[in-house]
Amino acid sequence: MALKAVIFDLDGTLINSAIPFKKMKSRIIKYLERIGVTPDLLNEEMMNFEITHKAVKDLKSKGFSEKYIKKALDEVSNLMNEVELESSDEASLIPGVPETLKALKDQGLKLGLMTRSCRKYAEKILRRFDLRKYFDVVLARDDIKNPKPDPSHAIELLKLLNVSAEEALFIGDHWSDAECAKRSGLKFVLFRQDGNSHIWKSEVSKIKNIKEILRIIKRSG
Repeated sequence: MALKAVIFDLDGTLINSAIPFKKMKSRIIKYLERIGVTPDLLNEEMMNFEITHKAVKDLKSKGFSEKYIKKALDEVSNLMNEVELESSDEASLIPGVPETLKALKDQGLKLGLMTRSCRKYAEKILRRFDLRKYFDVVLARDDIKNPKPDPSHAIELLKLLNVSAEEALFIGDHWSDAECAKRSGLKFVLFRQDGNSHIWKSEVSKIKNIKEILRIIKRSG
């Protein structure tokens, strides 16, 4: 089936992120422990979705109401947004990104952005580097109930792009990107500037320069 759309992750794929994730997790954990989550249940090595999942499970087991838990999750989301936005001015553009996006648009392909960052951060970054004009659809963490690696993030983005999974390609730098692609039926390309991809399965396509995606698309076409 002919390729109609290319989907990108944001942090680590289009930009070098400056988000201090340990600081973010520390703030979240301190807040959750303050409102009733068992101390030492959570740690900074966990991903954010693991932290919230364990916290919700713990609060439910203690009899906290759904309303209380929803309020807690809203505050966690606010904390994440704050840290992301605080770091946005420190982000840098990955070399070759504007040229690659322009080349893809010139080929008539639709472009989508799928990020676990909040929409305000994503939009601010895209406009700062003059990339927003290339994207047909942007779907951020707070636009969706269950962000990646949950496949519903990709499924909703595909729906908005009006293409099937077979007609799209997803480029990302993280295992959560690969997992989301696998569970939603998307073809996946791993982008690692450092070339550190030895832990990935051999069947995953890998690139070190974002411009290489043009070669992969040309070859597959």
